[in-house]
Amino acid sequence: MTVSVVIPAHDEAVVIGRVVRECREVVGVTQVIVVDDASRDGTGVLAAAAGATVLRCDRNLGKGAAVRRGMAAATGDVLVLLDGDGQDSPSEIPVLLAAISRGADLAIGSRFLGRFEPGAITRIDRWGNRALSWAFGRLFRASLTDTQAGFRALRRELLAKLSLGATGFEIETDLLARALCAGARVVEVPVTRHPRAHGTTRLRRVSDGLRILGCMLRVRAASGRGSS
Repeated sequence: MTVSVVIPAHDEAVVIGRVVRECREVVGVTQVIVVDDASRDGTGVLAAAAGATVLRCDRNLGKGAAVRRGMAAATGDVLVLLDGDGQDSPSEIPVLLAAISRGADLAIGSRFLGRFEPGAITRIDRWGNRALSWAFGRLFRASLTDTQAGFRALRRELLAKLSLGATGFEIETDLLARALCAGARVVEVPVTRHPRAHGTTRLRRVSDGLRILGCMLRVRAASGRGSS
């Protein structure tokens, strides 16, 4: 089983080199792709120096567009999605891969089944994530704790079945919802969430939250899946 790691990144020069190096140390990882979403701080240069294949976006396209571009270039049997901010540890990639080896099509690293280190999440973001996971569960009849987690692994065969169109932070919802509608076996595994080493999240709580909810509703309406 070959593994490609896809990392969307925008202005993550402080941590991107370490993230890439730690990914390359994981047994089975054969490719690390960093999609540099128009960074201005040398993120792409540092990622390449650490051993990543770097895809450069000339203008900022958004997380979803960056993830989709990276997945299209990946060659592994399994694709691991990992944010470039260093909050998820590449050392836990084997936990996701083990779930895939046991038969999962999509394995999600749940921060709520695992743990948040001090400073890793604000109270409002914790409740916002829980609310979105609750709404997702109601719409798709799925019992999941962390539908917005960006740390996940999926089989290449599953990706080929999905028509993803998300360009922003709704990419996690788009992928998960379409995977369930395609009949994929989805599991969650516990992971640890670390505090940011620098900067702040670029997620806009209200507008991006509404985009995520809108994505749920569109996929639900198109598929006919959901509560009766």
